[in-house]
Amino acid sequence: MKYVLFYTVNGLGLGHLTRCLAIARQLKKQDSSLVPLFFTASEGSHLLYQEGFAYYKVPSKTIARDSKLLKRDLAISYSEILTSIVNTYRPVALVVDTFPLGSMNDLLSVLGLPLKWKKFFIHREQMNMDRNKIETQSFYDYIIAPHSQGITKIPIPANKKDSLFWSNEILIREKSELQSREDIRKNLGVAEDENLLLVNLGGGGDTTTTENYKQIFDLILNSSSLLRQKKIRLLVPKPPLNSTNKLKEIFLKLPASTISFSHFPLIELMPALDFAISATGYNTFNELLSCRIPTIFIPKARGYDDQYGRAKRAFDAKAALFLEENQIKTHLMKELQLLFDKKKEMSQSMSIFLQADGADRAAQFLCKNINA
Repeated sequence: MKYVLFYTVNGLGLGHLTRCLAIARQLKKQDSSLVPLFFTASEGSHLLYQEGFAYYKVPSKTIARDSKLLKRDLAISYSEILTSIVNTYRPVALVVDTFPLGSMNDLLSVLGLPLKWKKFFIHREQMNMDRNKIETQSFYDYIIAPHSQGITKIPIPANKKDSLFWSNEILIREKSELQSREDIRKNLGVAEDENLLLVNLGGGGDTTTTENYKQIFDLILNSSSLLRQKKIRLLVPKPPLNSTNKLKEIFLKLPASTISFSHFPLIELMPALDFAISATGYNTFNELLSCRIPTIFIPKARGYDDQYGRAKRAFDAKAALFLEENQIKTHLMKELQLLFDKKKEMSQSMSIFLQADGADRAAQFLCKNINA
Protein backbone atom coordinates (compact mmCIF):
# COMPACT_ATOMS: atom_id res chain seq x y z
CA MET A 1 0.00 0.00 0.00
CA LYS A 2 1.16 3.54 -0.80
CA TYR A 3 -0.41 6.04 1.57
CA VAL A 4 -1.06 9.71 0.83
CA LEU A 5 -1.49 11.70 4.05
CA PHE A 6 -3.84 14.70 3.87
CA TYR A 7 -3.57 17.33 6.61
CA THR A 8 -6.86 19.27 6.95
CA VAL A 9 -7.32 21.68 9.85
CA ASN A 10 -10.25 23.99 9.27
CA GLY A 11 -11.29 27.36 10.53
CA LEU A 12 -14.98 28.29 10.51
CA GLY A 13 -15.95 26.35 7.40
CA LEU A 14 -15.21 23.14 5.54
CA GLY A 15 -12.92 24.56 2.87
CA HIS A 16 -9.70 22.70 3.66
CA LEU A 17 -11.48 19.40 4.23
CA THR A 18 -13.61 19.68 1.09
CA ARG A 19 -10.71 20.56 -1.22
CA CYS A 20 -8.66 17.62 0.05
CA LEU A 21 -11.67 15.32 -0.12
CA ALA A 22 -12.24 16.30 -3.74
CA ILE A 23 -8.62 15.53 -4.65
CA ALA A 24 -8.67 12.25 -2.69
CA ARG A 25 -11.79 11.09 -4.58
CA GLN A 26 -10.10 11.70 -7.90
CA LEU A 27 -6.87 10.11 -6.68
CA LYS A 28 -8.71 6.84 -5.99
CA LYS A 29 -10.08 6.86 -9.54
CA GLN A 30 -6.73 7.53 -11.16
CA ASP A 31 -4.42 5.24 -9.16
CA SER A 32 -5.92 2.53 -6.97
CA SER A 33 -2.51 1.81 -5.42
CA LEU A 34 -2.59 5.19 -3.66
CA VAL A 35 -4.55 5.14 -0.39
CA PRO A 36 -5.68 8.53 1.02
CA LEU A 37 -5.41 8.89 4.81
CA PHE A 38 -6.55 12.00 6.68
CA PHE A 39 -5.36 13.84 9.77
CA THR A 40 -8.02 16.35 10.73
CA ALA A 41 -9.27 18.60 13.49
CA SER A 42 -12.41 19.54 11.57
CA GLU A 43 -15.72 19.04 13.35
CA GLY A 44 -16.98 17.89 9.95
CA SER A 45 -14.81 14.77 10.11
CA HIS A 46 -17.88 12.53 9.80
CA LEU A 47 -17.93 13.60 6.15
CA LEU A 48 -14.72 11.65 5.64
CA TYR A 49 -16.50 8.51 6.86
CA GLN A 50 -19.43 9.36 4.59
CA GLU A 51 -17.05 9.52 1.61
CA GLY A 52 -15.25 6.29 2.58
CA PHE A 53 -11.88 7.58 3.83
CA ALA A 54 -9.94 6.60 6.96
CA TYR A 55 -8.95 9.43 9.26
CA TYR A 56 -7.42 10.38 12.58
CA LYS A 57 -9.50 13.02 14.38
CA VAL A 58 -7.99 15.37 16.96
CA PRO A 59 -9.77 18.08 18.98
CA SER A 60 -10.34 21.29 17.08
CA LYS A 61 -9.07 24.56 18.53
CA THR A 62 -12.71 25.57 19.04
CA ILE A 63 -13.65 22.63 21.25
CA ALA A 64 -10.26 22.77 22.97
CA ARG A 65 -10.91 26.38 23.93
CA ASP A 66 -14.47 25.67 25.07
CA SER A 67 -13.39 22.67 27.15
CA LYS A 68 -10.34 24.52 28.52
CA LEU A 69 -7.60 22.36 27.00
CA LEU A 70 -4.28 24.19 27.07
CA LYS A 71 -3.15 25.34 23.64
CA ARG A 72 0.40 24.19 24.35
CA ASP A 73 -0.78 20.67 25.19
CA LEU A 74 -2.99 20.60 22.10
CA ALA A 75 -0.08 21.57 19.86
CA ILE A 76 2.15 18.91 21.42
CA SER A 77 -0.52 16.24 20.93
CA TYR A 78 -0.96 17.23 17.27
CA SER A 79 2.78 16.89 16.70
CA GLU A 80 3.11 13.57 18.49
CA ILE A 81 0.10 12.01 16.75
CA LEU A 82 1.32 13.23 13.34
CA THR A 83 4.78 11.80 13.98
CA SER A 84 3.28 8.47 15.00
CA ILE A 85 1.07 8.35 11.90
CA VAL A 86 4.00 9.12 9.60
CA ASN A 87 6.29 6.58 11.27
CA THR A 88 3.58 3.91 11.13
CA TYR A 89 2.28 4.36 7.59
CA ARG A 90 5.40 5.78 5.88
CA PRO A 91 3.32 7.78 3.38
CA VAL A 92 4.68 8.41 -0.11
CA ALA A 93 3.16 11.90 -0.09
CA LEU A 94 1.93 14.62 2.24
CA VAL A 95 -0.79 17.08 1.14
CA VAL A 96 -1.35 20.16 3.30
CA ASP A 97 -3.99 22.85 2.79
CA THR A 98 -3.58 26.57 3.66
CA PHE A 99 -1.20 26.40 6.65
CA PRO A 100 2.30 25.36 5.54
CA LEU A 101 3.51 24.66 9.09
CA GLY A 102 0.15 23.48 10.38
CA SER A 103 -2.31 25.45 12.46
CA MET A 104 0.03 25.49 15.48
CA ASN A 105 3.41 24.76 13.85
CA ASP A 106 2.67 21.11 14.51
CA LEU A 107 3.85 20.01 11.05
CA LEU A 108 7.43 20.93 11.96
CA SER A 109 7.67 17.54 13.64
CA VAL A 110 7.33 15.72 10.29
CA LEU A 111 8.34 18.13 7.51
CA GLY A 112 12.04 17.63 8.17
CA LEU A 113 11.96 13.85 8.50
CA PRO A 114 14.38 12.06 6.11
CA LEU A 115 11.67 10.20 4.19
CA LYS A 116 11.35 9.41 0.50
CA TRP A 117 8.07 11.25 0.11
CA LYS A 118 6.73 14.14 -1.94
CA LYS A 119 5.25 17.11 -0.15
CA PHE A 120 2.44 19.19 -1.71
CA PHE A 121 1.07 22.45 -0.38
CA ILE A 122 -2.40 23.66 -1.48
CA HIS A 123 -2.13 27.44 -1.53
CA ARG A 124 -5.59 28.95 -1.68
CA GLU A 125 -5.41 32.72 -2.07
CA GLN A 126 -4.91 34.30 1.35
CA MET A 127 -4.77 37.67 3.00
CA ASN A 128 -2.18 38.70 5.55
CA MET A 129 0.63 36.45 4.30
CA ASP A 130 3.84 37.74 5.83
CA ARG A 131 7.31 36.99 4.47
CA ASN A 132 7.86 34.18 6.98
CA LYS A 133 4.70 32.34 5.94
CA ILE A 134 5.62 32.72 2.28
CA GLU A 135 9.12 31.33 2.83
CA THR A 136 7.90 28.33 4.85
CA GLN A 137 6.48 26.95 1.60
CA SER A 138 10.10 25.99 0.84
CA PHE A 139 9.49 22.86 2.94
CA TYR A 140 7.35 21.58 0.07
CA ASP A 141 8.32 20.03 -3.25
CA TYR A 142 5.26 21.36 -5.06
CA ILE A 143 2.67 24.10 -4.57
CA ILE A 144 -0.87 23.73 -5.94
CA ALA A 145 -2.94 26.87 -6.49
CA PRO A 146 -6.64 25.82 -6.59
CA HIS A 147 -7.49 28.65 -8.96
CA SER A 148 -7.55 29.42 -12.66
CA GLN A 149 -4.22 30.93 -13.61
CA GLY A 150 -4.19 34.70 -13.62
CA ILE A 151 -7.27 35.41 -11.49
CA THR A 152 -5.26 35.99 -8.31
CA LYS A 153 -1.71 36.31 -7.04
CA ILE A 154 -0.06 33.43 -5.20
CA PRO A 155 3.07 34.61 -3.35
CA ILE A 156 5.68 31.85 -3.18
CA PRO A 157 9.44 31.66 -2.47
CA ALA A 158 11.62 32.64 -5.42
CA ASN A 159 13.12 29.15 -5.60
CA LYS A 160 9.66 27.58 -6.03
CA LYS A 161 8.49 29.37 -9.17
CA ASP A 162 8.89 26.24 -11.28
CA SER A 163 7.05 24.15 -8.67
CA LEU A 164 3.76 26.11 -8.79
CA PHE A 165 0.85 24.32 -10.46
CA TRP A 166 -2.44 26.09 -11.22
CA SER A 167 -5.08 23.36 -10.96
CA ASN A 168 -8.18 25.50 -11.64
CA GLU A 169 -11.02 25.62 -9.10
CA ILE A 170 -11.58 22.45 -7.06
CA LEU A 171 -15.11 21.10 -6.61
CA ILE A 172 -16.16 18.09 -4.53
CA ARG A 173 -18.44 16.79 -7.31
CA GLU A 174 -18.18 16.76 -11.08
CA LYS A 175 -21.11 18.01 -13.12
CA SER A 176 -21.67 14.48 -14.46
CA GLU A 177 -22.25 13.21 -10.90
CA LEU A 178 -25.17 15.55 -10.20
CA GLN A 179 -28.83 14.61 -10.56
CA SER A 180 -31.06 16.51 -12.94
CA ARG A 181 -32.85 19.68 -11.84
CA GLU A 182 -36.20 17.93 -12.23
CA ASP A 183 -35.23 14.96 -10.04
CA ILE A 184 -33.79 17.11 -7.25
CA ARG A 185 -36.80 19.43 -7.18
CA LYS A 186 -39.13 16.45 -7.13
CA ASN A 187 -37.27 15.01 -4.13
CA LEU A 188 -37.43 18.39 -2.37
CA GLY A 189 -41.12 18.83 -3.16
CA VAL A 190 -40.68 22.00 -5.23
CA ALA A 191 -43.31 22.83 -7.84
CA GLU A 192 -42.25 23.55 -11.41
CA ASP A 193 -43.41 27.18 -11.27
CA GLU A 194 -41.76 27.99 -7.93
CA ASN A 195 -38.48 29.93 -7.72
CA LEU A 196 -36.17 28.30 -5.20
CA LEU A 197 -34.00 30.83 -3.36
CA LEU A 198 -31.04 29.62 -1.30
CA VAL A 199 -30.05 31.75 1.71
CA ASN A 200 -26.78 30.47 3.15
CA LEU A 201 -24.36 32.56 5.19
CA GLY A 202 -22.12 29.79 6.44
CA GLY A 203 -21.80 28.18 9.85
CA GLY A 204 -22.67 31.11 12.07
CA GLY A 205 -19.24 31.12 13.64
CA ASP A 206 -18.83 34.90 13.61
CA THR A 207 -20.57 37.76 15.40
CA THR A 208 -22.55 39.17 12.44
CA THR A 209 -24.12 36.10 10.85
CA THR A 210 -27.16 35.95 13.15
CA GLU A 211 -28.04 39.59 12.50
CA ASN A 212 -27.45 39.16 8.76
CA TYR A 213 -29.86 36.22 8.63
CA LYS A 214 -32.50 38.17 10.57
CA GLN A 215 -32.25 41.18 8.24
CA ILE A 216 -32.48 39.05 5.11
CA PHE A 217 -35.44 36.98 6.27
CA ASP A 218 -37.33 40.02 7.57
CA LEU A 219 -36.89 41.92 4.31
CA ILE A 220 -37.90 39.04 2.05
CA LEU A 221 -40.82 37.77 4.13
CA ASN A 222 -42.23 41.27 4.62
CA SER A 223 -42.35 41.76 0.85
CA SER A 224 -45.52 39.81 0.18
CA SER A 225 -45.87 41.19 -3.35
CA LEU A 226 -42.42 39.89 -4.28
CA LEU A 227 -43.10 36.49 -2.79
CA ARG A 228 -46.40 36.26 -4.62
CA GLN A 229 -45.21 37.65 -7.96
CA LYS A 230 -42.05 35.55 -8.20
CA LYS A 231 -43.41 32.54 -6.27
CA ILE A 232 -40.32 32.56 -4.06
CA ARG A 233 -39.65 29.57 -1.84
CA LEU A 234 -36.76 29.55 0.61
CA LEU A 235 -34.10 26.87 0.91
CA VAL A 236 -31.98 27.35 4.05
CA PRO A 237 -29.41 25.30 5.97
CA LYS A 238 -30.29 23.94 9.36
CA PRO A 239 -28.45 25.92 12.06
CA PRO A 240 -25.20 24.14 12.99
CA LEU A 241 -24.81 22.53 16.40
CA ASN A 242 -22.55 25.33 17.59
CA SER A 243 -24.97 28.09 16.61
CA THR A 244 -26.51 30.46 19.14
CA ASN A 245 -30.03 30.10 20.52
CA LYS A 246 -30.89 33.40 18.87
CA LEU A 247 -29.97 32.04 15.44
CA LYS A 248 -32.01 28.89 16.05
CA GLU A 249 -35.01 31.02 17.07
CA ILE A 250 -34.78 33.00 13.81
CA PHE A 251 -34.88 29.80 11.77
CA LEU A 252 -37.80 28.41 13.79
CA LYS A 253 -39.90 31.45 12.81
CA LEU A 254 -39.54 30.84 9.06
CA PRO A 255 -42.76 29.93 7.18
CA ALA A 256 -43.80 26.30 6.88
CA SER A 257 -43.07 26.37 3.14
CA THR A 258 -39.35 26.83 3.87
CA ILE A 259 -37.14 23.87 2.98
CA SER A 260 -34.55 23.41 5.73
CA PHE A 261 -31.69 21.09 4.88
CA SER A 262 -28.60 19.49 6.33
CA HIS A 263 -26.80 18.14 3.32
CA PHE A 264 -23.19 17.64 2.26
CA PRO A 265 -22.04 18.45 -0.28
CA LEU A 266 -24.35 21.37 -1.00
CA ILE A 267 -23.51 21.27 -4.71
CA GLU A 268 -25.71 18.16 -4.99
CA LEU A 269 -28.77 20.39 -4.42
CA MET A 270 -27.67 23.34 -6.54
CA PRO A 271 -29.13 22.32 -9.92
CA ALA A 272 -32.56 22.75 -8.29
CA LEU A 273 -31.90 26.40 -7.39
CA ASP A 274 -33.07 29.49 -9.24
CA PHE A 275 -31.31 32.16 -7.17
CA ALA A 276 -29.09 32.46 -4.10
CA ILE A 277 -27.99 34.86 -1.38
CA SER A 278 -24.74 33.51 -0.03
CA ALA A 279 -21.55 34.11 1.90
CA THR A 280 -18.46 33.89 -0.25
CA GLY A 281 -16.40 30.98 1.04
CA TYR A 282 -14.25 29.18 -1.54
CA ASN A 283 -16.46 26.09 -1.92
CA THR A 284 -19.91 27.65 -2.03
CA PHE A 285 -18.75 30.49 -4.28
CA ASN A 286 -17.27 28.16 -6.90
CA GLU A 287 -20.13 25.67 -6.66
CA LEU A 288 -22.81 28.32 -7.24
CA LEU A 289 -20.96 29.80 -10.20
CA SER A 290 -20.20 26.38 -11.67
CA CYS A 291 -23.93 25.52 -11.51
CA ARG A 292 -24.75 28.97 -12.98
CA ILE A 293 -26.95 30.09 -10.10
CA PRO A 294 -27.53 33.90 -10.12
CA THR A 295 -26.28 34.98 -6.70
CA ILE A 296 -25.96 37.97 -4.42
CA PHE A 297 -22.73 37.34 -2.54
CA ILE A 298 -22.30 38.79 0.95
CA PRO A 299 -18.60 38.50 1.83
CA LYS A 300 -17.82 37.74 5.46
CA ALA A 301 -14.75 39.09 7.26
CA ARG A 302 -12.17 36.34 7.73
CA GLY A 303 -8.59 36.31 8.98
CA TYR A 304 -7.09 34.66 5.90
CA ASP A 305 -9.86 34.15 3.36
CA ASP A 306 -10.42 37.19 1.11
CA GLN A 307 -14.16 36.79 0.58
CA TYR A 308 -14.53 40.43 -0.45
CA GLY A 309 -11.97 40.12 -3.24
CA ARG A 310 -13.61 36.92 -4.48
CA ALA A 311 -17.07 38.54 -4.62
CA LYS A 312 -15.68 41.65 -6.30
CA ARG A 313 -14.07 39.59 -9.09
CA ALA A 314 -17.37 37.90 -9.87
CA PHE A 315 -19.18 41.24 -9.81
CA ASP A 316 -16.64 42.84 -12.15
CA ALA A 317 -17.08 39.92 -14.56
CA LYS A 318 -20.88 40.44 -14.44
CA ALA A 319 -21.20 36.91 -13.10
CA ALA A 320 -22.78 37.89 -9.75
CA LEU A 321 -23.96 40.74 -7.53
CA PHE A 322 -22.57 41.51 -4.12
CA LEU A 323 -23.43 43.47 -1.00
CA GLU A 324 -21.36 44.34 2.02
CA GLU A 325 -22.89 43.35 5.33
CA ASN A 326 -23.74 46.93 6.27
CA GLN A 327 -25.70 47.34 3.01
CA ILE A 328 -28.17 44.49 3.54
CA LYS A 329 -30.88 46.54 5.20
CA THR A 330 -30.84 49.37 2.64
CA HIS A 331 -29.95 47.61 -0.62
CA LEU A 332 -31.00 43.95 -0.51
CA MET A 333 -34.46 44.21 -2.05
CA LYS A 334 -33.26 46.40 -4.91
CA GLU A 335 -30.40 43.98 -5.60
CA LEU A 336 -32.76 41.02 -5.42
CA GLN A 337 -34.97 42.55 -8.12
CA LEU A 338 -31.84 43.18 -10.21
CA LEU A 339 -30.87 39.54 -9.70
CA PHE A 340 -34.21 38.43 -11.15
CA ASP A 341 -33.86 40.77 -14.11
CA LYS A 342 -30.29 39.80 -14.99
CA LYS A 343 -30.61 36.01 -14.67
CA LYS A 344 -29.86 35.23 -18.32
CA GLU A 345 -26.97 37.69 -18.59
CA MET A 346 -25.34 36.38 -15.42
CA SER A 347 -25.66 32.77 -16.53
CA GLN A 348 -23.76 33.55 -19.71
CA SER A 349 -21.01 35.38 -17.80
CA MET A 350 -20.67 32.53 -15.30
CA SER A 351 -19.98 30.03 -18.06
CA ILE A 352 -16.63 31.67 -18.83
CA PHE A 353 -15.74 32.96 -15.36
CA LEU A 354 -14.05 29.84 -13.95
CA GLN A 355 -12.69 26.43 -14.86
CA ALA A 356 -14.02 23.80 -12.44
CA ASP A 357 -11.88 20.75 -13.27
CA GLY A 358 -9.37 21.43 -10.50
CA ALA A 359 -9.85 18.21 -8.48
CA ASP A 360 -9.12 16.03 -11.49
CA ARG A 361 -6.11 18.13 -12.56
CA ALA A 362 -4.71 18.29 -9.03
CA ALA A 363 -5.01 14.50 -8.65
CA GLN A 364 -3.26 13.99 -11.99
CA PHE A 365 -0.48 16.29 -10.79
CA LEU A 366 -0.09 14.31 -7.58
CA CYS A 367 -0.03 10.96 -9.39
CA LYS A 368 2.51 12.16 -11.93
CA ASN A 369 4.94 13.48 -9.31
CA ILE A 370 4.44 10.73 -6.72
CA ASN A 371 5.19 8.09 -9.32
CA ALA A 372 8.04 9.98 -11.01
